[in-house]
Amino acid sequence: MKRRIILIFCVLFVASAVQAAEPFGGKRNYMTFSLGGYWPSGDLDDEGYKAGPDFNYSYMRSIQTWFGFGAGAHTYGAGSNTTAAAIGDGDFGSLGIEMMFYVQPNHWQIQPYFGIGPAIYYNFLEFEADLDEDRADESGVGLGWVLKLGLRAFLTERFFGGMSLKGFSNYWDLEIDSGRDETYDFGGSVLAFELGFTF
Repeated sequence: MKRRIILIFCVLFVASAVQAAEPFGGKRNYMTFSLGGYWPSGDLDDEGYKAGPDFNYSYMRSIQTWFGFGAGAHTYGAGSNTTAAAIGDGDFGSLGIEMMFYVQPNHWQIQPYFGIGPAIYYNFLEFEADLDEDRADESGVGLGWVLKLGLRAFLTERFFGGMSLKGFSNYWDLEIDSGRDETYDFGGSVLAFELGFTF
């Protein structure tokens, strides 16, 4: 146990020494990978859909000291086992492109950030149809907005870890029964852990 504690302190000391020797800032490109949990919006929650996995890859380019813009690929999904709902008892998945404008201190070692922008998603849904209890397969495009808050901590000049909280909408117009369309929000919220680097 003592060896592990000593090893941890040695790693932290070396990381601090490297950090002291390498100034922050000046890197314009950020690549970030995040893994977290997705919680459905009120529309899907009412249909019995539960939390699911979420993965995000994003690129951001900083502009001057406080701003940046970028885009990311976002995939997530959820499932429901509720039969007494229009699109319940099914599985849902989505792949989206999110474009965001960022406000952040680009030269700080610990960087809080805020992002906002539009998004487009391609959605897949399999659910038990109301009338004949057959499985229905639907796919289509949804549109929405993204709002993201996060915090990055640089471990070295180039590598960082952090956390983010994202709220987003994904409005998709579904044909539930013949002749009846209904729009659902397949968005929700995401809490994720992030790892990334700058160059």
